Amino acid sequence: MYDKILKELEYISQAVGNRVDYTQGGGGNTSAKLNEELMAVKASGYKLKQITPGEGYVVVNYQKIVDYYEKVDLSQDRDYEKESAEFVRANLVEMVGLKKLRPSVEAGFHSVLKKFVIHTHPVYANILCCTHTGQAIVEKIFANKPFATAWVPYINPGFCLTLKINEIIKDTLKQRGKFPEVIFMENHGLIVTGDDSQACVRLHQEVNDAIKEYLGIKAEFPVIELVTVDENTVISKTEYLIDFFKNSRLAADFFDKTVLYPDQLVYLNGNVAINDRDKKLNINTKTGEIVYKTNHSEAQTMEETLLAYLYVIEGIKESGLPLKTMSDKEVAFIKNWESEAYRKSLVKELGK
Repeated sequence: MYDKILKELEYISQAVGNRVDYTQGGGGNTSAKLNEELMAVKASGYKLKQITPGEGYVVVNYQKIVDYYEKVDLSQDRDYEKESAEFVRANLVEMVGLKKLRPSVEAGFHSVLKKFVIHTHPVYANILCCTHTGQAIVEKIFANKPFATAWVPYINPGFCLTLKINEIIKDTLKQRGKFPEVIFMENHGLIVTGDDSQACVRLHQEVNDAIKEYLGIKAEFPVIELVTVDENTVISKTEYLIDFFKNSRLAADFFDKTVLYPDQLVYLNGNVAINDRDKKLNINTKTGEIVYKTNHSEAQTMEETLLAYLYVIEGIKESGLPLKTMSDKEVAFIKNWESEAYRKSLVKELGK
């Protein structure tokens, strides 16, 4: 019944999910509206490249979710964060042949956007999203484009983010007469949305290519190379990372003091040992050696996240931009967010 649209969901997911410079590990999500009520959205914990017409997504009644957000009254003393997540899960629609999974924690904002939605964590967009001057640069780069862009100051994922995006959509329509098809999220990532799947993928690439051109990025994104020693030991042979760490003076608390975005916290922080071997990710700053004490699937996710994270930091540094990190309060929210913990717990089970 929905075969064509589900193939398009697979197409947009694979188009961005197979590029480490666009998405890392289980990060990012996609969706497709099936009709006036139903939406297929990536399941929590799945990787974009794992989505097929019969796998990796759930179906929700997005119209009910839209109505829910339209009726929110923030003056009421209610736990909207928990309530909204439960509301989305309550509006799951069982489909024959689909596994019973959890919807992405960001299903809310997918509901208020156009037919197709691509949300990624591209290293190019995030070079701007993780700086204090990112919004001004975005406005400069895309000032004369036919599509409207919007900037979302950092806000906690989930309920608050959906509410803010819904507000920005209305403001952009009112001020510019256009629906914002490109949305930059500070210390988070990029959203591209549209009613045509192929145009959506092209727009996603156009946005990132425009940023690359502005920043003068010409080199190809580094290639990841991992060698599996045994079922619980994987060694990185990724030249970019080895060169970065070799003879570096990286402090033991580097990752904790330089938090760029939620996925860093989900997949890296708390799992990194500098000049030791007691964590999942162990870095030797004298030799540049990187050893993962976990299976290949989780090592792959961590390596992708680590590479993107350092690439963004170096890109910001090389461009002379002022780095913007997450605050202690924002970090604490993610660390204690049950939905993110659930996503993290699925990494080992999903495989490549």
